[in-house]
Amino acid sequence: MTRVRLNARFRLRPVTGVERFAAEVSDRLARDPRIRLGDTAPDRPLAGLRGHAWEQFALPRRLDRDEVLFSPCNTGPVSVARQLVVVHDAAVWDCPEGFGRTFRELYRHLLPRLARRAAALATVSQFSRSRLAERLRLPEERILVLGNAASSDFSPAPPNPVGSAAQEGSAPPDPVGSGTKEGLVVLCVGSMDPRKNLGRLLRAWVSLQAAGDLPEGARLELVGGANPRNFAGVERIEGAGISWLGRIDDAELVERYRRADAFVYPSLYEGFGLPPLEAMACGCPVLLSHAASLPEVGGPAFESGDVDPAGAVLYFDPESEAGIAAAVSRFLRLDPADRERMRRNALARAARFSWDEVADRTAAALAAIGGNS
Repeated sequence: MTRVRLNARFRLRPVTGVERFAAEVSDRLARDPRIRLGDTAPDRPLAGLRGHAWEQFALPRRLDRDEVLFSPCNTGPVSVARQLVVVHDAAVWDCPEGFGRTFRELYRHLLPRLARRAAALATVSQFSRSRLAERLRLPEERILVLGNAASSDFSPAPPNPVGSAAQEGSAPPDPVGSGTKEGLVVLCVGSMDPRKNLGRLLRAWVSLQAAGDLPEGARLELVGGANPRNFAGVERIEGAGISWLGRIDDAELVERYRRADAFVYPSLYEGFGLPPLEAMACGCPVLLSHAASLPEVGGPAFESGDVDPAGAVLYFDPESEAGIAAAVSRFLRLDPADRERMRRNALARAARFSWDEVADRTAAALAAIGGNS
């Protein structure tokens, strides 16, 4: 059995894809008979440089000599060699405009040293592996790809039970993918980070609205963690069927995925891209950027007929507003049978990604470090 110490600083931070990865994998490691897992986290949330100082200086003092450290959220103490570090992407180099100068320079200084020092380095996609290999000047085979998955809460809506409100004379819930009584709903999940490319999506939506190419009452729902008043051009598009929902919890997010007619994700850069996978796991048809790691998530493109029976998503060029608009228009033109096939294929695609498999690869890597001591 390998004794593992979890760098659990993530438990005190807001949940994004990185923190979700850490929580899902560590929960499974705690049940793995090959691993004896212990948590170490700060006594209170520590933001910015204070968090990194705790990680570099306090965390190593909490390790026993025979423990392997697991750092699942991009950084870890440079002084610890017996360590598996998961670096999720190379965005601080590839997309520097999305980070403050201090954050960017800290990571650019820390990550190469950590990669050389740690016994094992991992990431979450083949795309991130290739980008990190170039930026860190490492052979690709030095970097393990662990993958990602959708959490079990992200699932299709359960069928109505016998004796439900519908049979008692009340109005039944709107079926998934049918559009609510308010009209067609297209959902997007993303922050105001420039990489998320919301500006082009918004302008594409406005162009469709102005051309009369959207059904009456159609809405674009935006879930994310920033104030839209900070985003250039928002005032210009208010009243165009755009709903800013802000941060919502997982329970509401699952319901939004289930009730949306489609999910659109225009991101320019992702280390993996959990939201489209979560949408697919809920049975929501996905319109997806073909950039970065996202084709690894989406798989084959959907085509009407039997060109590729496994195709699950409609792809578009994220740098083209016209291309985004065309993808929405193409989805609207699909007949009900094609939309249902997209939904079924999305569910099948999402089922190919497993947290148990990600945790198993992680456990094997940790055991290899422990066995080499």
